[in-house]
Amino acid sequence: MPKKVKRKKSRSTLKIASPFKIYWGKKNYYMLFLGIAVLIIGFYFMSVGNWDSTVSLFISPFILMIGYLLIIPASILVRKNKKEQNSQGK
Repeated sequence: MPKKVKRKKSRSTLKIASPFKIYWGKKNYYMLFLGIAVLIIGFYFMSVGNWDSTVSLFISPFILMIGYLLIIPASILVRKNKKEQNSQGK
């Protein structure tokens, strides 16, 4: 019978940085949490009062549109300055 050869598993020392660390900073996370808070406030206003009240029909959809169409996309699309990216990449 042939002998079993044990091979060492080589571990690579190359670490791949997470893309979220490169592109997302504190500013992005703050804006995302702000957007989620605005959405919660909008849904809360929608549930207050009668179904045909001014708050439920006009104010809460406006607040939800601000959250969905402005704040959350802005938190995704805002990027760091090139100076900040270069200092973290080194």
